[in-house]
Amino acid sequence: MARKKKRKRQPTLRSLIVSLIVEEGPRKLSGMTRILGSSYQSLNTEALELRRLGVLQKDTDGLWSLVPGIDPTMFGIEVITSDSAASIPPQPESPRTLEDEFRDLLRSVGVKKVAETIAGLFFNGDIWNMRWLHRVLLDYARGFVTEAQCKLIMGYWAQTKGVSYEYEDFFED
Repeated sequence: MARKKKRKRQPTLRSLIVSLIVEEGPRKLSGMTRILGSSYQSLNTEALELRRLGVLQKDTDGLWSLVPGIDPTMFGIEVITSDSAASIPPQPESPRTLEDEFRDLLRSVGVKKVAETIAGLFFNGDIWNMRWLHRVLLDYARGFVTEAQCKLIMGYWAQTKGVSYEYEDFFED
């Protein structure tokens, strides 16, 4: 009778999150998406569950870290060290789109619940036109985006994407 090959179990996303924090220290979830090859939403779901279990904590800057004095293995979470990580095949890197970058930008300034909707609206128009961005943020997303957040988003988007933008054309201070 032929023996079945025993397949090596792939680490869970929880194990990968905890292992990354153990190896490299506190991190933001947005910085983990590329490393772990997972969506922000999946990472957030797992991180919130780890916080509920008492394994992770999140500070006011959005950095996730281990709760002091907690051993993740007590919760059945395997911690992968760099020695054992060599046996895990790397996750294929998913290409980041401009829309992904824009969603991350929205989340980074505190627009979290409607980031998907706002990004969808913005990317259905002319994303290189600052008047369109201003309209989406302050007209279509009214009540979800403050003027201060709008200023940050517009300034960052114009600077990083090389779009011409005059602050005075949109805001009076």
